Amino acid sequence: MSKKIEFEYEGTKYCLEYSRDAIKVMERQGFDLNKFMSQPMTSIDLAFEGAFLKNHRNIKATKVKDIYQALGNKNELANELLDMISETYNSLFEDEENSGKNIEWKTV
Repeated sequence: MSKKIEFEYEGTKYCLEYSRDAIKVMERQGFDLNKFMSQPMTSIDLAFEGAFLKNHRNIKATKVKDIYQALGNKNELANELLDMISETYNSLFEDEENSGKNIEWKTV
């Protein structure tokens, strides 16, 4: 999970990114990656709000909406959010490097 979106709004610097915990919160709120393009009104709102959870958890929803309205190139923003979310989902299936705790398993 290395991609981030950075910007400044009203003198405050923001760094938007996702974590597995942020995605879990989004899913509990109704986010479904498979419906991202078929239900863009809901999906983009949840994706944008969810991007604040990792680094700016206490930001008010009204401020998030104001920031979204002020950002340009929303089509590219939606694509970047989708890429970042996908990257987070893909991280579920990667083994932790150098953890020494990977248990070998087999089907019998």
